[in-house]
Parts: sequence; structure tokens; C-alpha cells
Amino acid sequence: MPDSFRDQRFYAYVSLGEVLASRPYFANLKPEWLLGENPDWGSHIFDLSSPGLRDFLLKQVIAPLWQQGYRGFFFDTLDSYQLVAKTPEQREQQRQGLAALINQISQRYPRARFIFNRGFELMPMVEAPVDAIAAESLYQRWEAGKQRYAPVPEEDRQWLLNQFATMRDQYQVDTIAIDYAPPAEREQARELARKIAGHGVIPWITNPELDMLGLGVREVLPRQVLLVHGGSNERFWELSDAVRYGLMPLQFQGLVPDIRAINSTMPAGTLQGRYAGIVVWLEEEELADADFEAWLVEQKDAGVPIAMLGYPAVDPVGPNAQTFGFEGRPTPLSPPAITRQHEAMGFELALPKLIELSSPLHNSSAQPWLELRAGEHTYTPAATTPWGGYVFQPFMIRSILPGEKGEGLDRWVVNPLTFIREALQLPDMPIPDVTTENGRRLLFAHMDGDGFPSLAEVKGYQGQTDARVLLEEVLKRFDVPTTISVIEGEVAAHGLYPKMSAELEQIAREMFALPHVEAATHTYSHPFYWYDAQQMPGELYGPEGQLRLPIPDYQMDPVREVVGSAQYINDNLLAGGKRTEMVLWSGDTLPTPEALAAARRGNLLNMNGSDTIITHSAPTWTLIKGIGLPKGDEYQVYAPNQNENIYTNEWSGPFYGFERVLETFELTESPYRFKPVNIYYHTYIASKTAALESLLRVYRWAQSQPLHPVFASDYARKVLDFNTMVIARDNDGWRVKGNGELRTLRLPEALPLPALTNNTHGVAGYREDGPGRYLHLSGAAAHWQSGSNSLPYLQQANGRLTTFARNDDGMQFSLAGHTNLEFAIGNADGCSLNHNDEPLKPVRRDGTLYHYRSAKHELEELWLHCSH
Repeated sequence: MPDSFRDQRFYAYVSLGEVLASRPYFANLKPEWLLGENPDWGSHIFDLSSPGLRDFLLKQVIAPLWQQGYRGFFFDTLDSYQLVAKTPEQREQQRQGLAALINQISQRYPRARFIFNRGFELMPMVEAPVDAIAAESLYQRWEAGKQRYAPVPEEDRQWLLNQFATMRDQYQVDTIAIDYAPPAEREQARELARKIAGHGVIPWITNPELDMLGLGVREVLPRQVLLVHGGSNERFWELSDAVRYGLMPLQFQGLVPDIRAINSTMPAGTLQGRYAGIVVWLEEEELADADFEAWLVEQKDAGVPIAMLGYPAVDPVGPNAQTFGFEGRPTPLSPPAITRQHEAMGFELALPKLIELSSPLHNSSAQPWLELRAGEHTYTPAATTPWGGYVFQPFMIRSILPGEKGEGLDRWVVNPLTFIREALQLPDMPIPDVTTENGRRLLFAHMDGDGFPSLAEVKGYQGQTDARVLLEEVLKRFDVPTTISVIEGEVAAHGLYPKMSAELEQIAREMFALPHVEAATHTYSHPFYWYDAQQMPGELYGPEGQLRLPIPDYQMDPVREVVGSAQYINDNLLAGGKRTEMVLWSGDTLPTPEALAAARRGNLLNMNGSDTIITHSAPTWTLIKGIGLPKGDEYQVYAPNQNENIYTNEWSGPFYGFERVLETFELTESPYRFKPVNIYYHTYIASKTAALESLLRVYRWAQSQPLHPVFASDYARKVLDFNTMVIARDNDGWRVKGNGELRTLRLPEALPLPALTNNTHGVAGYREDGPGRYLHLSGAAAHWQSGSNSLPYLQQANGRLTTFARNDDGMQFSLAGHTNLEFAIGNADGCSLNHNDEPLKPVRRDGTLYHYRSAKHELEELWLHCSH
């Protein structure tokens, strides 16, 4: 279980008063255990006076939930017996039976905790530890028989409020009101929550089906987005346009994609509150069937924002067209003229003079982003709408050479960040950011072990391996945290070069012994095509070419590739307590879900894949890729940047080409910080003089920049934390919770900075003078209110906060990093900084901002004392 959930209590829902016939255990119920039916829900009401039924429910319902790990239980339908038990004696029998069952559960499981839905009259009779009493419908209820929402009469509300007050006063339990509102009416739900909270009652506003994430005073903002793809002509869905181009604009805005093919099963229930929206990215027409269209209509009616990209997700002249406002138009006989254009259109490529419409339609209820006119007809191929928005080809992505495809030729016709934000109606919220910590852009290096045995052409190293060159000329000269990998099949004695193995293993040991180097595996046989190699384990060649290195008598196995090679490194190349931290994917960097699962089960982080290679000659955001890719229950972390093989045209020259990665670093820093600085290369970059010099230039540049060095494994953990971090509104403030790896939130301009008061927790400071406004977290959780700030704060640091606390006259903190520490404190006028009872003087001052340096890599218990 993630650390962020260890202090939480989860309650399993259990209906103690009635049961639906669809429940698996219903067939085993004896007829005499049922008193009657609930006509509103079509359910059967239990006779809880029966000891046999109570034993059955304990064994068949409660025990399996306990075995699944639940320690809390939400008991519903505790008053259902009142529908059939009409006399006082009958009702008392049922109350006694219910209380006996709950006490029986508590005696069997003493650690169990409970929440009751109503059941007020049971409280004097139960001995179980009750955390809260819930009741439905304080202000607004759902009338199942009439299928409508209705206000609660004042008399009923007052009775319920009195019951709640009694529960709090006499039994010291929390009280919860569960009210109902249409999923699309989010503001109405917020207003209901505010009213309920005004009575000292915990609110929860949801839908009658209880299949959406409702809201209370604290409103969890959904970050998951459903990304539906279809129509790609690539062999693997990982190469579809939705993945290649769609991940970046979604993830940069804090969204976590759930990726599904259009012909697969869609999420059940109402997505409102669970998903921030739906993006349907289609590369062909007419891919949606009737079931998908009906499902999409349901989500639209529930108020889930929908963005359609490429081609319409519903037939624009079909039965659901009108629901989305689409009006079919004839294909224009002459080139249409532009009559209206949003400023976000023509973003990287001007709109073409000769416009061909892939989907000739109009939408009179939309806000046009592009409006065209041909003859008597108006066309709207790009727009935002009340339900979301759409951009249809060729106005989304086009090649700069019409009819030609190739990496670097594509351009965004629409600004994807602007469109996604407006179409999905994204709220202004703190955005988890994996590029930065304590206000400084991250820096790390990692090396794929290809070519470890190759001989160098570099002067002074002729006849020696390029691995030796890399060790002496790079790793020993630069203390940048670097993740070094080797391919077992290249360096081990049982591999392809047994005569060189002793030398190669010794070089690897020397590399891994360096304090700024961590170990990774680049697999056993270096699969070039992961899916094909796994499907044809005994073959050396497949449809795309050579599948892996020709290890004799070996059949490809993902566990052997990943876990086995890591164990080889642990057993033969590491000392001093070091362990292999990661697997760096090889070849096409399309690991199978089985390979990803092997890494996770082997306690290995993973990275590599994707192609962020934006340069001045190809200055397009289509070449800035996402941070990672979900694959079922597994997750592939992408490398932030690409290696020298790409910049040298597949190692064909120019061999100094890797210096162009500096252009990539520049263009992924401004106008937005899309990526950290990631120096990514292969061993063979050290084999040629020009290539080695390009690498040295990149390292020298990195050391001259105000960056925050980390290991690649640290970055991978941040990406995984990004996927699970929770962001919630808390009245006029914010609460966030992660697992403590990701420590930065990016604040949109519309959000004010936090007021750093005694009521603020987990926020160490902020930085505003870069390409974003970054909030620094001191740990896994934080909460704050917005407002002005005059107190001191951490403005930037190149190390991680290991402790942080505020006090009445300043703050206490500790820093640990990989290089000489640098940090700055804002609002520090009238303050003094001490370490080990000795004053630490600033090296310079910029207004109220004081900059400090230390030759140490770690400073514990820094104390800032302020006179104001």
C-alpha cells in the first residue's frame, strides 16, 4: 500500500438490511430469512431476528471483506425493516437482531470500525466502536419511485438535525449527511455541501447510483482523463497519435491519462467527479459504433467535458449528432474562406490556403475557433462547446510538407495547451510538476550500456574500450548524478565477449564505485523489438529485423532480461551496499506489460522511451513528448530527452551532433519548463573524439547552470508520484497528498500564492522568477490558504529538504544534495541564519532575497531567526 494511504481508513459498503437478487450469495439465502421487498429498489428485506441469517452474513459477507484487508465497514439500509415490521414488537425484534449482528461482528473482529447509515435507535444497544452516523437527504433527496430530485421538507430536516446533535453530544461520533444532486450540476452540489457544513455536519453530495466521486467541503479535483484512441495504422497502440502527441498537453496540465482503444470496454458508471474529462482522438472516420456513441451521450449528459480530436466521435449526421450540436453540410465545391479564427489557431503552422475539410459540418451552439464559408454554407471544424470542444483535421496537426510524413515534419495547427484547457474546462488548480524541486530545474544523466566493449578512436585511448574513456574523461571529471547501465550479455563471462569480460567487469565496478553513479541494467540480451522478441522467444530474427543479441542457447524471457540481469549486476559488479536501481529499456523501448511487471516485482524502477528532440531546426511541440505511459496495471516512465543516436542521425554523423541537445534543453525551458535537463547517451559516445567532445560540452554547460541534481531513479519516483497525487479544494484553500517523492506544484497565474502562516502545513516556499510559479513542498502532504505573505520562505535550493518547520520567529530546515549547496531565502530582512550555533552569512542579496552557499553537500538543522 502506498505510504500516502497508510494513515487512511477505508470502509467497505455492506447492506445489512436488504439485498438485491443479483448478489452472488442471494441464491444461498433461506426463504424464511426474508421478510418482504423494498419496491423502490426491487430488493429483499432481511429478517435480522434470525440467528441463522446473522451467522450467514458474518461468514458470507463480512469475513471475505476482512480477508481482503478492509478494517472498516459502512452499514447501510439499517432502517429497511420499518417497511415491513409494522408493530412495536416486530420492530423491536429487528432492532435487537441488528444490534446483535453488529456486536457479533465486533466481537469476531475487535479491530473493526463502523459507520452507520441512520440506525440512530441502535446506538444505545451496540458495543461496537462507531466512527460516524450518516443519514441521507438533509436538504435534497432522490425519490427513486418518481426518478427525480426533490427538496427535503423543513420538518424532516429539523428532525434529522436533532438526531445528528444527539449523536454528537451523547455518543461523540461524527455525523455525515449524504445528499443527492445531478452529476452535471457541480455548483449546486457545492452549495449543498456549504449548507450542510454550516450545521456542523460532514457533507457528501453524490448521485443516486453512488457511482461517481462526490464532494464535501473538501472537493477532490479529478486528475484522471480518459484518452480514447482509434484508427492508427501503426503496429502498436503505443505509437498512435493519441500517445505520441496527446500525452504532453494532458500531462503538462496535471492530468493522468487512462488510455483505451475505442473498441474496448469503457469505464462503467458516471465519470463525473472521477475523470476530469474524455479525449477521443481518432485517426480515421466512422470508428465509433452505436454502443460507444450511447455511452458518450450518457457522459455528456452527466456533465463530463469531452474533447474530440482528429475526426468526430459520433456520426455528424447520425442519431446523436443533434445532441452534440452537429449539423451536416455538403462537401464544399470551391475552397472555403476563413471568416473567423481563434488566436490559438495557426499556432505552429499557418492555416493552408487550399482547405480540405475532413468533416464538413457546422455547430450553431458552439464558440467557433475556426469558421469557414463556402457558397451558402458555414462550416465550423474547430470550436469549444457547452459540452467540451473539438478540432477536426486538417486543423489539428499537419505536415509542413503536404503529403509527406516524417519525424520533425509535423506541426500543431492549434495550440494544444490552450485548446485542452478550454475544451475540458479545466479549473485553475495546483499542478504536480516533475521538472523541478525547490524552484530549480532538475538535472540528471543516464547511460544505456550499448557498446561497452567497443574500442575507442580517441587520442590516448587507442586499443582501449570506450567504457574506459567514459570512466576517465567523463565520470571521474563530472560529479553529476549519473545512472550507468550495462548489458549482461556484453560484459559477463558467459556473454558474447568472454575474453574481454574481466576487463569490462572491472571498468563497470570502478564506475559503480563512484558516489555519484547509481546502477541500472540495460537487460540481458538487449531486445531490439520487445513485443516480437517475447512472442518469438527462440528466434533471432523477426518481421522488423534482428530481435536481440545472439546469446547462444537462450530463449527470450522478460524476467531473465530484467530481474536476472539486475541480479547479475548485484552479485558481480556492486559493492558497499549498492543495489541495481533501474532497468533502462533497450531497442525500440516498447517494453511489454510482462516486462514492466517483471521490473516492478523485482523492485526495479524503469525508464526510457519516447522522443523529445525539439531543436531550432524543428521547433515544434509535436517533438515534446509525455512523461510516461500506462500499460494496464503497469507504467513505463519515459526518458525526458533523447540520446546521441538521434542527434547523430542513427550514429552516421555528424558525430558532434549531440551538442544540439542544448537546443532541446533551451526549448523545453522556455516559454514553459516542459522537461528537466537529462543528459542521455550510450557508452559508444566515448568512442569518437567529436562525439566525446560534444558530451563534455553538454556536461560543462550543465555544471554552469543553476540546476538541482538528482538521480534518474529519483525522477522516476516523481513520475510515479505524479500519477497518484491527490489535489483537493478545502474551502478557500488547498490540500495535496502524495507519497513524498514529488515536491513541486506549479501554480497557474490565476491562483494566488499561499499565505505562509501557522495554519499552513507542508509548504516551504515558492519561486516566481522563472518560466513558471513553483510551490515547494517539504513532504508528502500540504495544506494552505491563499493570501499575502510577509514571512520568510525558501525561494530556491539545489538540495532536498530533509526537515522543515516554522516557528514564531522564523524557520528550521535541513538540506541534502549531490553537490555544494546553494539556496536562497525570501523575506529575510532582519533575520539571521545559523548552523551548528555558527552564523551563516549570505553571499549576496537581491532586495529581501538572501543567497547562501556552502561547500557541504548536507546541512542539518539550519535555524533562521527573525526579529520581526
